Amino acid sequence: MTAYPHARAMPSSPLDSNGGVLMVDTSAAAAAATRPRSGTLATIQTIPEGDILTSPISGHRPSSQFRLRRAPTASKEYQILSAGLEPGLNPDSDGLADDLTSSLHTDCQITVVEYNEDRISQYELWNDGLKEFLDKPRPDWAKVRWINCNGLSWDVVKQLARHYNFHSLALEDLLSKHDSNRPKCDWYSDHAFIILPLLKLLDGDCSDFRNHDHYKKQPFWERMFSRGCQASDDDPEKNMLDESSLRNKVRTLQSSFGGPNAERIAYMESHGSLQPLEKIVHVEQVSVFLTEDGTVVSFFEISGDDIEPPILSRLYSENTLLRTSSDPSMMMQALIDGIVDLSFPVVSAYQDIIAELEMTVLTDPSIKQSQDLYILTSELSLLKRNIAPIAAVITSLRDHKKGIMSKIKGSTGIEVSDMTRVYLGDVLDHVLLILENLETMKRAADNMIDLIFNTISSLQNESMKQLTTITIVFLPITFLAGYFGMNFEVFPGVQGQSDEYFWKIAAPVMAITLMYCLREVVGRQIIKKFQRRSLSVARKKRRDKLD
Repeated sequence: MTAYPHARAMPSSPLDSNGGVLMVDTSAAAAAATRPRSGTLATIQTIPEGDILTSPISGHRPSSQFRLRRAPTASKEYQILSAGLEPGLNPDSDGLADDLTSSLHTDCQITVVEYNEDRISQYELWNDGLKEFLDKPRPDWAKVRWINCNGLSWDVVKQLARHYNFHSLALEDLLSKHDSNRPKCDWYSDHAFIILPLLKLLDGDCSDFRNHDHYKKQPFWERMFSRGCQASDDDPEKNMLDESSLRNKVRTLQSSFGGPNAERIAYMESHGSLQPLEKIVHVEQVSVFLTEDGTVVSFFEISGDDIEPPILSRLYSENTLLRTSSDPSMMMQALIDGIVDLSFPVVSAYQDIIAELEMTVLTDPSIKQSQDLYILTSELSLLKRNIAPIAAVITSLRDHKKGIMSKIKGSTGIEVSDMTRVYLGDVLDHVLLILENLETMKRAADNMIDLIFNTISSLQNESMKQLTTITIVFLPITFLAGYFGMNFEVFPGVQGQSDEYFWKIAAPVMAITLMYCLREVVGRQIIKKFQRRSLSVARKKRRDKLD
């Protein structure tokens, strides 16, 4: 028996004579006997207002034991598993660590470079050797340390997060689904976190792409007698892509941002715009940490080898700006510049495709081309959606100033040097150039769709005009042939006449009918001819005066 001094009296509950304190039985049997069924309108109407048990803490809010659930629970289909959970990701949580280790683990190729103006050291590590390396003290001469992880694995992320005290929200964004983040730059007290999309052009026969079950082509007889990727009605979740199966692998535009419908994604991929070139566009999320002690940590899924070699080549050259400056923000700029530069071949491939489509549309337009152009505009929109926010990220880096809180707490804070701001402006120009090219191609594709329908409509109108002209020519002849061909026993008008008599009547009737039906068309043509003639004469006189 538990006493609640703020509880209202229930009709079946006795009062204590000492202080009028309500004694409420909180046992499971009493709760089951007194609590009504929830979720129905009848339940809401049958509970008297005085019978609602109030909370001992608030004194006025109904207790959760008798709280009514008037709305249905959320659907289990298309459900967000993290709804209502604690924001952020704690690397010291063992239970969560076990779950992530089993679902997100791969052998990461880890490259560590420590350098200053006069000295450089490079280390090649794997997952097992990272902790031993981080336990060693950092050399005093190393102004910048760059840790590049090619591959996304929770055991590696956890060790780096513990060592550099990465923010829990940054870790959540690092490991979340690819379509749950947008390019951004978050500033914390002792480090900055950047998310960027990487888009690069790959050959269509890439093994990682073709070996995935989602993209395997079905035989002809299976496509004829089945519905492809559509799942059964009793398990709608089978119709969605498995996110864990796409991490650390080739991921295309449609599979990344095409939605949960796997059947639509398979169709869009099989009819992709780059299919004639046998190319695909790979999309992955790149995460970069910039700490206050001059450490840059970058995470790639599979494309680390595309960015790392040119940067290492610049670091091993003593005359490059990246080496002589020994500025960690310049290393961050080099990573962003390399990611943006990988998008230029993608734009060039789409420019080649749209040029071929333009020549086809101008020479032989058809409805089939409108379908190809629609898929092209869809892919261009996805490209623009991924690249456009990069401009905001670069602007945020250029405009960043040291915060007041970092000075109060005594930390040095994250600083972007003036030299880095200058070279970030060059990267921003590249991003804007890519966006302009994508917008130009998208407008050209829309204009070609309009041209196709206008051309087809014009051709149909010309065909109708020809059919109308033929109909007008043969209309009087058909009428006269039907009139003179009637089987009357007595027909004095045609008795004793030859076929010449028919044409004597048909020719004038046909001429009068044509003149009447085509009077407006012929009149407009005559007027246009005189107008063109007058313009030609006026143009010739003006040229003679100039000579």
